[in-house]
Amino acid sequence: MPLETIFLFLITDLMFCLTPGPATMVAVSHALPHGPAGGMRGALGPIVGVNIGNFIWYGLTAFGLIALINAVPTAYAILRWIGVAYLAWMAFQMLRGSTSALARQSAKSAGFRKGFLNGLAVHMSNPKALLFYTAFIPPFIDPDGNVMLQFAILAGLTVITETTGLTFYSALASKARNLGNADQAQPLFQKIAAIVLIGAALILGWWNLTDHAI
Repeated sequence: MPLETIFLFLITDLMFCLTPGPATMVAVSHALPHGPAGGMRGALGPIVGVNIGNFIWYGLTAFGLIALINAVPTAYAILRWIGVAYLAWMAFQMLRGSTSALARQSAKSAGFRKGFLNGLAVHMSNPKALLFYTAFIPPFIDPDGNVMLQFAILAGLTVITETTGLTFYSALASKARNLGNADQAQPLFQKIAAIVLIGAALILGWWNLTDHAI
């Protein structure tokens, strides 16, 4: 997998992971309690659970995508364009300015096991996850290369981006007074993220048009 593809995926996925969603909310709620049950120790369970959920989604997507490439190559080419459209649509949604209120999350005191199960359940039951993996991943996969290896690389990168995003907001939650500031900063960050996603969509679209080997 070319370095430019890895870099583009890393930056784009990081924008998604730094935009609060259900996974962020569950990590924040477990980081809010005072004492040993909260803080980064409390958020560890949800963070691990979300990452395991990512691996499950990647596995399901990989096997489905390989079957699609083998059965209907043209359908996969169309799916890559759907991925470009998805990035543009997500950028539009971010520009609209809808945000998640981190400061309104309630504290959930629980051990690692319960936190892990909560993180896993939230991530696996998120209806947007199927759309995300179905549309977001294909543009970065070269069907002529080792598809499983490419998925493994992207899954490893997602561990980095997901852990970065969840750790960042969990650290803020451990100092609960900072969550209000994070909410105030979200509109600006979402505009920056939208610009990055639009840029990624344009690059991927260009690669599709020129049949760039990604």
